[in-house]
Amino acid sequence: MGFRNVAAIVDAHESGRTRFCSFRKVPSQAGAAGWWVDLSMAAGNPVPNYYASAPLAAAVLEGRKGIFHGDDVAPATLHITDWGLMSPTAGFVGQFKLMDYVLYYPFIDGDDTDTQVMDNTVTLPRYTDGAGLQVMAVVVAPTTGGGSFTFTYINQDGVEKTSPVQGCASAAATITSLATSQEGVANMTGPYLRLAGADTGVRSIVSVQFTVPNGGLLALVLVKPLTDYSIREINTMAEVQFPVMLPYLPQVVDGAYLHMIMNQRGTVAAGILAGYCRFIWGTSE
Repeated sequence: MGFRNVAAIVDAHESGRTRFCSFRKVPSQAGAAGWWVDLSMAAGNPVPNYYASAPLAAAVLEGRKGIFHGDDVAPATLHITDWGLMSPTAGFVGQFKLMDYVLYYPFIDGDDTDTQVMDNTVTLPRYTDGAGLQVMAVVVAPTTGGGSFTFTYINQDGVEKTSPVQGCASAAATITSLATSQEGVANMTGPYLRLAGADTGVRSIVSVQFTVPNGGLLALVLVKPLTDYSIREINTMAEVQFPVMLPYLPQVVDGAYLHMIMNQRGTVAAGILAGYCRFIWGTSE
């Protein structure tokens, strides 16, 4: 199960219920300062993810191909205790978000102003009520910029809603960029798309419609944010320990595909990012 107190966390460490992984990413795509980028698409370890599956059909990513957290531990629960990041590249100075990539819809055509209907044969494998799941628009083929779109979705209560208008970056966006995250442009939403009203999550996406063409191709990705941290200077390890430095213990659900997005200070093309994660799990009692 989980952990009732700090003593239980210490006991997990002393009993050897721990895992460790390292990662190293070397992006090839140039980006711009202030944009968010999806590091799951970058070369290195773990292997890059290209969101390459049947167009407009919901799909899942294999957990073992993301930041590696090992085999399932149910009925116990797995948690992150340490997360470290380091880079010699100035562009990597900035905020990082570690997330579970739960479901995605590939090859949404930014030139098509007709309604693009999603195939939801595949459903959420985790967080099945959709609560807390956010949506990000990842560029998988370069855009021309200046577009806008809405999307219809099923919210955390099972109700169909249509989103507010989502503004795309005014500039052309390169592969791995998040299309709605250009800094200093009106109607930008940052890394996540806006939902209707007080909605807090998404179970599935029904359709997408561009009101103004944006060019290129997008993947809409449903993600569960787990935690965030920042690299503040090059060549210095940025480390966070849970729950010592931040008062929670992020849970990694069995089967999770873990990876990161980051808000780059400058282009991260040909840069190097290295890091690690440490995990623990409780007993099954």
